[in-house]
Amino acid sequence: MTNDQKKQLEAQLWNIADSLRGKMNADEFRDYCLGFIFYKYLSERQHLFANGILAEDGIDFLTIDESSPQGQEYLEAVAEESIAELGYFLKPSELFGSLAKRALGNQVDTDKDEISDEELEKSSIFILGDLTEVLNNIERSTMGNESEEDFDHLFEDLDLTSTKLGRTPKAKNALIAKILVHLNKIDFRLDDSESDVLGDAYEYLIGQFASGAGKKAGEFYTPQQVSKVLAKIVTTGKDRLKSVYDPTCGSGSLLLRVAREVESVGDFYGQEMNRTTYNLARMNMILHGVHYRNFDLKQEDTLEHPQHKGMRFEAVVANPPFSANWSANKLFESDDRFSQYGKLAPTSKADFAFVQHMLHHLDENGTMAVVLPHGVLFRGGAEGHIRQYLIQERNWLDAVIGLPANIFYGTSIPTCILVLKKCREQPEDVLFIDASSTDHFEKVKNQNYLRDEDVEKIITTYRERLAEDKYSCRASLQEIAENDFNLNIPRYVNTFGDEEEIDLGFITQKLAQSQKDLESADKIIREFCDELDLPFPHGCNLHLLQIYRQGVMQKLFSRQIRFPEFKDAWIYPTLGKVTKYTKGFAFKSEAYLNSGVRIIRASDLDSQKIRQENQKIYISQELAENERIKKYRICKGNIIISTVGSKPELRSSAVGRGIYVNNDGEGLLNQNLLKFENIEGINNRFLFGQINTPRYIDYISSIQRGNANQSNITVEDLLNYKISFTSLKEQEKIANFLTAIDQKIDAVFLQTQKTEQ
Repeated sequence: MTNDQKKQLEAQLWNIADSLRGKMNADEFRDYCLGFIFYKYLSERQHLFANGILAEDGIDFLTIDESSPQGQEYLEAVAEESIAELGYFLKPSELFGSLAKRALGNQVDTDKDEISDEELEKSSIFILGDLTEVLNNIERSTMGNESEEDFDHLFEDLDLTSTKLGRTPKAKNALIAKILVHLNKIDFRLDDSESDVLGDAYEYLIGQFASGAGKKAGEFYTPQQVSKVLAKIVTTGKDRLKSVYDPTCGSGSLLLRVAREVESVGDFYGQEMNRTTYNLARMNMILHGVHYRNFDLKQEDTLEHPQHKGMRFEAVVANPPFSANWSANKLFESDDRFSQYGKLAPTSKADFAFVQHMLHHLDENGTMAVVLPHGVLFRGGAEGHIRQYLIQERNWLDAVIGLPANIFYGTSIPTCILVLKKCREQPEDVLFIDASSTDHFEKVKNQNYLRDEDVEKIITTYRERLAEDKYSCRASLQEIAENDFNLNIPRYVNTFGDEEEIDLGFITQKLAQSQKDLESADKIIREFCDELDLPFPHGCNLHLLQIYRQGVMQKLFSRQIRFPEFKDAWIYPTLGKVTKYTKGFAFKSEAYLNSGVRIIRASDLDSQKIRQENQKIYISQELAENERIKKYRICKGNIIISTVGSKPELRSSAVGRGIYVNNDGEGLLNQNLLKFENIEGINNRFLFGQINTPRYIDYISSIQRGNANQSNITVEDLLNYKISFTSLKEQEKIANFLTAIDQKIDAVFLQTQKTEQ
């Protein structure tokens, strides 16, 4: 099969999965989709095997009359050989294709290339009961035979009574019939002995499901490229393996990946705690043509209840759950797996418990490779003790490989691979590889990804034990001991570039300008503080200065303090009296943004950064040089307030806190926004300050939280809200005072930022 045909098959299978998507979450429809594919595989394999037996008689398995005496004889003969060789048996009427055709009855031409959903729904044949019986019969056929354990409850996750398939039996039946009919039209090419097309497609689907399963993905799937690295490491220098073992085998993909790197693997062993994932692993083995006698997978907690006691394996691989909890029961101190170390791994971090377990099962001539969180390299306590024992007393650590962050589904933490051997070819040093830098992976959407060339570089470096500047290093055992057995990769592989020469003249010039700005702002602030009898804000603590500014605003706008020369009473017009507004507008260019529009907050960007910058939005001519938003300079000008916005980031925000940046990088304001423009007689800075007072923000927030039977801000609410105003001269003084405080905060803020030379 060509690559194009393979991709076509993968696309066909994924399209069938679409029939279930939307009805249930990713891991649930995975179980249905993969379960039906497995049933079809068993059927086609049975058909091919039976035809091979019946070839001498010129009989096709499907033509056997199951009710006739002669037909019964044929079926008994085929069943006996099938159970011995395949491990199970299906009658012709129980094959996938037979059931798919039966679902359509006589109303639809089964040879048509396309069968519409409408035609399928009109089918009057109810097959859910038949399908349930067939799946049960597969398991029954193995009872009392060597394959019984491998098929036991294999289809238990295929719940055909689930309401997620439909609310009524008829709806469930229509959906199942649709899946069976569409899947039946796909040729799995099982007669092509040179390829493993279905196995590859099955792996593809598992990967696709994993990408949509979030945190749950880590329970059953190791990214293919990481699996490839582990597999190539443990097969280095070998053409055949007697055995391979994975104590946390998930879907079994990692075990099967090891088999691809050698001519043959004698036996596969694994253990998996999750029942559904364990079923998936058994299906995966059979789908890849692994004979039921050649795999031994168990379902139990590996650390608490190990199922392969006393066994040793030539290759051991694993991607255990990162920093999982375990009992660390005192009884384990006498367990052969842990007793020699003198310490048990912490209850909250079982990483080294898995390492100890795997080493216990590693043969003397074997290689072990395990994926672990980066913390195992340097955490202290019991973990540090175990790490030191492995290196100093046993000298089993062969290599440490740092992987990029965000490479596993469901977690973004950085990870590493530990390679261990009981008989090392190079016992005098440990190889460190740093494959975590941006030069050694590719970012695909929200996930980092090892390319083929990245995998090849890791493997070549490992196999040849190459030392390469900024990538790998062979550290002596003495050097590791001098580092207190801390394996943090930067201690051994220097990835830092050459230091740039510092321009001291430029730096001192910037410092002088910053100090000048501070002194200028302090002079103005001091004059205002003396006039208003307020304490002067000494120091350069950015957070405290921002709080000080809020306190000043609170006192000014609540009229607790007044400038002495202004005796006029404040007036209380509504917002509608002092502003004019325009509803529903958008902007498409930076020029429009820079023409004077002022946005209160950009909430759908980096919220933490914006929260830190929020005061600054009101205190300076433009937002600080934030790389993500500096294109959209926020300038002094109009006020934007979100109302009944259709976008969640606008609806849930408090006061007009929204720039929405679309995929083209253009700024876009939601149509349900109000643009308020000052009328003559109001100082812009004064109005900004007042809009930013907690009193006003609390009012807007209370409306948005649904108080007073209102779920969102309305135009009327805003226009009727009363705002206090004083004379224009006092407005200007208040604005100038706040501006001076702003300038000081600006200067302090810029001192904390990276300055580009």
